[in-house]
Amino acid sequence: MSSSSKRLLAKMVNKHYAKSWEEFTQLAASLEGKGQPVHVLFTGDKDENGSSWCPYCVKAAPVVQEALKVAPENSHFINVEIDRPFWKDLNNPYRKDTRTNLVFLPTLLRWKSPQRLDGERVSNKDLVEMLLSDED
Repeated sequence: MSSSSKRLLAKMVNKHYAKSWEEFTQLAASLEGKGQPVHVLFTGDKDENGSSWCPYCVKAAPVVQEALKVAPENSHFINVEIDRPFWKDLNNPYRKDTRTNLVFLPTLLRWKSPQRLDGERVSNKDLVEMLLSDED
């Protein structure tokens, strides 16, 4: 691998995936305190054809993926996919836990921070880039 390829790899965001509340909370806890920002995208899960049941999530996905290019190098990005029946339960932990307090899908947030976007705002390129690139 050339030195320029190694530099490119070093600047990439560390991407993680979670398919359950338990998997997400364990992963988030393991990334806390490492000195790098942790961003989380909560989205509807995908069917066998790769399509999400959540239309706003479908619209937001390419915007978020493109905006990851402006995220701080070596920061972490967790994509949490939530299945529809679990999401529809108004008592699910994504909605009830004070660390997430989700009302809409998709929701993009900086973990342990008040910075968040939800619903259609996650499809706004400028807002997503601002959230992912902001150091505060």
